[in-house]
Amino acid sequence: MQHFGWIDIAVVVVYLVGIAVLGIVQIVRVKTSGDYFTGGRRFNKFLMTMHSLGTGTHADDPVGVTGAVYERGLSGIWYTYIYLFVTPFYWIIAPFFRRSRFITTADFFEARFGRGLGMLYTIMGIVAFSVNTGTLLKGTGTIGTAVTGGVVPEWWFTVAMTVVFVAYGLAGGLAATVITEGVQGLLIVVMSLLLVPFGLRVIGGASALHQLVPAAKFSLAAPEEMTLPWILVASVMALVGIVAQPHIMEICSAGRTEFEGRVGFTYGNFIKRFCAMGWAFTGLIVIAMVAAGDVGALAKRELAFGVAIRDLLPAGVTGLMLAAVLAAQMSTLSAFMVAGSALFSRNIYLRFLRPKATDEAILRAGRWSGLIVVAAGVAFSFVVGSVAQALTIFWAVNTLTGLLIWFGVLWRRANPAGAWVSFVVMAAPWLLFGIFGTALRPFFPGATWLGMYSETKFLPQLVATYLPAGVVAMVIASLLGKRVDKERLDQFYLLLRTPVGHEDRLHEAGVDMVYAGSTTGHPWELNHPALVNVGGFVAALIFAGAILALLWALARIGM
Repeated sequence: MQHFGWIDIAVVVVYLVGIAVLGIVQIVRVKTSGDYFTGGRRFNKFLMTMHSLGTGTHADDPVGVTGAVYERGLSGIWYTYIYLFVTPFYWIIAPFFRRSRFITTADFFEARFGRGLGMLYTIMGIVAFSVNTGTLLKGTGTIGTAVTGGVVPEWWFTVAMTVVFVAYGLAGGLAATVITEGVQGLLIVVMSLLLVPFGLRVIGGASALHQLVPAAKFSLAAPEEMTLPWILVASVMALVGIVAQPHIMEICSAGRTEFEGRVGFTYGNFIKRFCAMGWAFTGLIVIAMVAAGDVGALAKRELAFGVAIRDLLPAGVTGLMLAAVLAAQMSTLSAFMVAGSALFSRNIYLRFLRPKATDEAILRAGRWSGLIVVAAGVAFSFVVGSVAQALTIFWAVNTLTGLLIWFGVLWRRANPAGAWVSFVVMAAPWLLFGIFGTALRPFFPGATWLGMYSETKFLPQLVATYLPAGVVAMVIASLLGKRVDKERLDQFYLLLRTPVGHEDRLHEAGVDMVYAGSTTGHPWELNHPALVNVGGFVAALIFAGAILALLWALARIGM
């Protein structure tokens, strides 16, 4: 067993200082609020891919997946693979965010459904950021405690990381986030897969893995929790909710054109799917190590990834692994902080508190309002029970508003009445039957139905109580409610149909743009839009199938 020593501590300190400095010096790129919130929308394909990978990959992923695999078997990979066959849709989704020329997703809600829904999403977005921030901090603390053998408590990692990412996030905004993710993305791949060869060497190879781990653990579906209905329902939730993740606007629209957004968002996440294989096989290796007596049975499944780092890697490499995890976390948390500050400064501060604020004042408000999200996230990290529980809460929060976005884009008849009714109809059963219902049980002893679907294994039942009702409510209330003004709708859809490079069409039509950024169009998008849409989607779908086939094949090596 390797112990976390002074070499590892030195590696962590040096690495974190280097990343912090790299992020802070990006302050020179920030001249306007648009620079701070969107990086000027001038990033290339590589940086957009690394931005998507870095922002979308964080400690809750290996903690949740490795832990679930340790307890349930290979099917635990679905805690991240619920997005596998959703990823091809990213190719279609990404350009709409770039073409909207909005800075926040709340701008979308206001343009499509009015100021009230814009404020609703702003509040929901800040809540989602806080929940996700807390999830990441919780995951980091879990890994850090396991790696250091409990010598360093969870709260220390939470506080230390928060200080560093707040420092460079406040200074450099999205530019600091993207540049640091350019470095972290490559390390995430290496470090996600590094544990597997070390682990196979310890247990005696792939054949020994199959001898030590029960055959049922290699199934891609489990009899409990990750059942086939669970996987299907969670995948539907992922597709509905992905468009409402409050940082989705910056991930898709910070590139030079929509093509950079397509490539970055789609293939940055495909790289993450490869990383997930490393996390999953690490979980299987920990099962084998326990069976062989190399380590004792774990008190909590979510300790598995940290224990693997501690027991499999040599001195120095252990510190580098932990440093990579922490730094990847910080770049993600910085992205959340910047996007959260954009929601507050643009959709609350500018809209309601200081409508005539200068750009300098907006930039100043944006820098400091992100601390609200961070503070709420830190508080959440200390009360949430587990990473898996936090993940399912995050999925549901996004689903509540994601359904409204899908209807808002795909159905012209959708209106504010439908959106409001749909949201209320979904939120009530989710709160009462889910984890928040359990908090009400002591006050209503006879109401045994409160929180009845709060456990993660009851995800299909919980979703069935609210998502179909939300669809029906949206349709009925929209048909009965007042139609949205036709001119306003036409301007909204013209934004979404106009590719980057044809802003002149928007000027001629009198359509206002929140923030255009780079206006140089991509020739493929301008000259072959149908081929790019259909061909890119089909290619991504084949890629998703190939990844699942590769996972299946790798799981059978050594049988």
